[in-house]
Amino acid sequence: MLPLAPWLVWIIPLASSLLIPVMNRISDKARDYFAVVSIFVTFLFAASIIPDVYFGPAVGTDLTAPWLPIIGVTAGIVVDPLSILFANLISFLGLIIIVYSLGYMKDEEGLSRYYFFLTFFLGSMIGLVMSDNFLQMFIFWEMVGLCSSALVSFWSKRVEVVRAGTKVFLMTRIGDVSFLAAIAVLYANLGSFSFSYTMAHIGDLPLSTITTVAFLILGGALVKSAQFPLHTWLYTAMEAPTSVSALLHGATMVKAGVYLLARVFILFGPLIPLIPMWLESIAWIGALTAFIGATLAFGTPDIKGVPAYSTVSQIGFMMAAFGTASSSAALGWFAGLFHLMSHAFFQSLGFLAIGAIIHMLGTRDMRKMGGIRKLMPVTFALCIVVLFARTGVPPFASFFSKGLIVKSLLITGDLLQLIIVYGAIALTFAYTLRFTILTFLRGQSDYVKNANLHEAPKIMLIACIILAILCTVWGFVANLFASFMHVGQVVQFSEIFSIPTVIFVFVLFLGGFPVYLYYYKMDGIESTFKTKFILPLSTVAGNGFYIDKFYDRFVGGGVAKISRGVRTAEYSFFERIPTYVSHGANRFTSRVHSGFDIAISKILYFTRDRWLSKDDRSPHDVDGSLPSYLVVFLVGVLILVVMILMTIWV
Repeated sequence: MLPLAPWLVWIIPLASSLLIPVMNRISDKARDYFAVVSIFVTFLFAASIIPDVYFGPAVGTDLTAPWLPIIGVTAGIVVDPLSILFANLISFLGLIIIVYSLGYMKDEEGLSRYYFFLTFFLGSMIGLVMSDNFLQMFIFWEMVGLCSSALVSFWSKRVEVVRAGTKVFLMTRIGDVSFLAAIAVLYANLGSFSFSYTMAHIGDLPLSTITTVAFLILGGALVKSAQFPLHTWLYTAMEAPTSVSALLHGATMVKAGVYLLARVFILFGPLIPLIPMWLESIAWIGALTAFIGATLAFGTPDIKGVPAYSTVSQIGFMMAAFGTASSSAALGWFAGLFHLMSHAFFQSLGFLAIGAIIHMLGTRDMRKMGGIRKLMPVTFALCIVVLFARTGVPPFASFFSKGLIVKSLLITGDLLQLIIVYGAIALTFAYTLRFTILTFLRGQSDYVKNANLHEAPKIMLIACIILAILCTVWGFVANLFASFMHVGQVVQFSEIFSIPTVIFVFVLFLGGFPVYLYYYKMDGIESTFKTKFILPLSTVAGNGFYIDKFYDRFVGGGVAKISRGVRTAEYSFFERIPTYVSHGANRFTSRVHSGFDIAISKILYFTRDRWLSKDDRSPHDVDGSLPSYLVVFLVGVLILVVMILMTIWV
């Protein structure tokens, strides 16, 4: 590897982000190309570590440096197959997307801010996956969340964009609190944040404590990776520039939760199967999310909503695979990571191709599109690659990864989960084919006819073509990938012609053929069928199963009602307490003062009458002012005495 590569792979993008405003002072081109070069150098450093990991031991090495000696915490880097896999994926896709941005974001305002957050985002995500302790990892975890919210809110002059960034920030904080609680419980019981120390001593903890930590970590991972029921923030994040969306889905934000769970399998080791209901929870949440996300992708008219909900679904596949794994050597663990890589390539390509369409048409509504196949032939070819790669048509990448997921589910013997996953696979073909027909294959809409449509700039297409090639060949390097991960799993390419492949293709046919008939071949289908069956389903799916409305009405509305009630109580009771106290104090002091005045007056007049004759009495004391004069005199004497004493004391 290159010298200091494990450190520089995340330090370079973080440091480069701070220099973006400086380069902006020189020129726009200097700023743009500086960002590209910095991420290219980052990728070179990340790639240089691959041979050391491939030919090295399966157990990673830790590199540390002094950080917080007061509490015994060091800054550290873990170099193992999992961390280097993610570091290379993040830096490579970051490079592709930042090159794509040269065309897509050209002439936009605020590009200095865009490139700053983009490079800072990449550095934070690489720092997250390279961290060798929970404290350092959580700091980078929060930096990733901050950058994602800032990038989602990039077009900040639009109110809905700012609201989207706020929603992303607030909803993902739920998972952050859960993850932080898990770290706190671990530190309270182990006295260390270190991964290596956790691996060595996690078995010393009671099973109840391990279970608590495992479920808290699961909560953090599920929210970060947009799994049901806290998945709604991911569609809202589509207000970001499409280049940012590709990065969020392909290599950063939503993949952080997958990485966290994959790391937990390594840290907890043989204790994983002993944690009650943990694996079952992961598998069921993953299977259900895969199906629900696919139905939402089918129902949305938003061209960016299709890959957004698709990511929710595809990560559900990964979670379902993890739920079958008893350790980091199990088939399910490898299958989940293999599909993560497949998803990174085809989903990034999908977003970048969609970005080219939006860049030309200026709309995200597929109902306004149609017939652009001949006007944008290269983009059409790229989307066909996405269709094949996402749905798993042999021999594209996800055919092998989804085949491994299905095999891992067969090993567990849970038939219902297998049926749900097969249903999600069928729907994946359905919503991707629907997108292809609505956008490219049906007749041209008036909106398209009036648009000056042509291919996107070459710099954008080159970035897309690189990803298209990877989508095509990735499945054939499955065994090399397995060797790199040191898992001993082998993909049999002869399985392309096996019975499971026939079943898989038949499932795809069940999902795609009705869509072909409804959206392309039989456009004049009876209105009764549309009214009774299609429209209700489309309405429910188009509204996201009303999950967001449920949150708005019952969660948000409930919190609002409680806060209004507390505010009313505070106003009617707590805010009036000072008034009541002050009025009571005034009345009390007035009465005390009056009583004191009367008592002093009686004493003084009694003394006067007792000791002075009528001729010696002052004619001016008849107005009752004598007590007041005496009080003032006594107060003055008291102040003088206090001042003298303070002078003597000093």
